[in-house]
Order: sequence, then structure tokens, then C-alpha cells
Amino acid sequence: MNVAGPALAEGPETARIRAFLDGAGAHAARGDAAAITVPVGDDAAAFRPPDDTQVVVSCDASVEGIHFRREWMTWETIGYRAAASALSDLAAMAAAPVGLVVAAALPPELDVEIAAALGRGVGEIAGRVGAEVLGGDLVASPGPVFLDVTVLGCAATPTTRRGARPGDELWVTGELGAAGAALRDLERGLEPDPRARRAFDRPRPRIEEALWLRDRVRIHAAIDLSDGVMRDARHLAAASGVALEIEADRLPAAPALDGFRQAPAAEHLLLAGGEDYELLFAVPAGAMQEVERAFAVAFDLPLTRVGRAREGEGLTVSGRLNPALPAGFDHFEAGR
Repeated sequence: MNVAGPALAEGPETARIRAFLDGAGAHAARGDAAAITVPVGDDAAAFRPPDDTQVVVSCDASVEGIHFRREWMTWETIGYRAAASALSDLAAMAAAPVGLVVAAALPPELDVEIAAALGRGVGEIAGRVGAEVLGGDLVASPGPVFLDVTVLGCAATPTTRRGARPGDELWVTGELGAAGAALRDLERGLEPDPRARRAFDRPRPRIEEALWLRDRVRIHAAIDLSDGVMRDARHLAAASGVALEIEADRLPAAPALDGFRQAPAAEHLLLAGGEDYELLFAVPAGAMQEVERAFAVAFDLPLTRVGRAREGEGLTVSGRLNPALPAGFDHFEAGR
């Protein structure tokens, strides 16, 4: 998909590529002169990172039947969510997005209009975070539909999972549980609460928020909450070589959970619902004192202290080191 417009011979594949790029708002002549030196329209794209920065790269795959179902969402939503999930990895690294590349495998019966709809969804979130669609690849497949989004960004010093220290405070951006609640209802054949549906359909990678925080406080470690607090906190603890303590009653519940915040089902959504794409990060004790209120004003979004790091290993939730607690999403968990 790294070519567009008249650079390609006509044909069904070309029509779908053009439709996708038109939907995404990408054009062969476009490019950011400050960074992108070869935009979409050639065999590959190229960009020049700003001085004294590192290139940050991640990818995220979306597979029909695992990450999405056609009967649950529009093709625009499928494209948006695939790109948003990958872009959230840049947020966790406090990296400024440059562009993204999309590889897609589509059954031949999915026509040009569907390719355009996927492009519109990808372009919606790419434009929102200041990234450009740089190309990709399109192939025919008997199914299922497969999308793989590679994102590229820049950071002077990428934030990683490895820097949490004993005594650090753990903080979370935004609110949790709404997307998980929507997914639970969809799996049961129910129509989700509109607020939960919005959180599920249009997750917001916290890129702007991460860059804002990076400039104001020393973030020792961070991870995006894609697979649930329990699973992602365990990743951060293992990478940093510390123990993490989460206070479950401090987890910021989304308004869609009002009325059953204290129920076991709500705790499960907060700890293991996943799909939130908020940030869990570790900072020195007291570092957020001057930042918390300013963040809320800047983004109309809460910051919540949810725990701390200490010497040791593993994860404790409200004093419980209990393997029966929900562990979060795992693609290869037995019985899935």
C-alpha cells in the first residue's frame, strides 16, 4: 500500500488501496517537511527524526473473531480501534507520533467501500494525534480479516516499563471499566450503555497527556492498560524488579459503572476488563502534588493515585496476593 494514485496500474487491488488512502486522508504529494522526507506513494516511506531523539516503533495486530466482530461495529470503528491500539504503545513510551503503516488481509468480497471505511477509521485517530498514514500492504485472504498497524514515533528518552523504584507512587490517567462493560454486554447480545459503547468504539490513546506529563514530572516507568490493570501491572512489576501494591477501591471507575461500583462484577471490570488504553505510571512519592490539578484542567480528565511500589516482586491488590483474582486478557489462556 506504499503507492497511490496514478503510480499504480488499474485493477481491483488498486481500487481498494486508493479507497483506503482516500478514506485515511493520505495523498502521495503530502508529507511533513520537518520529518517525513518520502511520504506515501513510493516503495517505502522515509522520515528524519528531530535532533537528539530516538525512533520508537511498535505494532499491533487485530484479528476478526478475536479483537472485533463485524456484527458488533462498523468498518470505520474496526479501523479506528486497530490504529488506536497501536498508537497507545507510543503513549506509554511518551513518544510523539510521526506516522503509521497498515497491513491488511481482506476477503475478496469486501469491496472498495469497506476499504474506504477502514481508511476513514484509521485516518480519524491518526489525524487526532498528529500522525500520517505512510503506507502498508494489502493482500487478499479467505479470511478472517486481519489488520496489522505499525506506528513510528520519536522521543528524546522513551519511557519504559523498567524504571519503577521502591517508594514510587502508582497513578492512572482517566477512568476504567467502561470498555470492558461494553464488551461484556456485546458478548451477551445486549446493547451497552452509550457511555460504555463510546469508550469501546473510540478509545483515546493518551499521547498528548503522556507528553504533557513527561515535561512536568519524572516518570520512572509506564505501561498502557490494554489487557487490564492486573495483567499490565504485573508486566510493569516484572520489568522493574519491584513489587506493586494496587488499592482496588481507589481505581477510578467510569460513570458507566455507576450503581454497581462495589459489586464483584465491577471489580472484575476495573481489574481485568481491559481495552481502556489509559496509562499506569510510576513517579517519585509526592511528585504529582503540583501536577494533578493542572492536568485535570488541561485535559478535563482525572489523575488518580492507585498504589505504590515496594521492594520484592509480584502484585498485591488491596492486601490480597490471590491467584484467583482476574489476571487480565491472555491470547493463549487455556479455555479461550
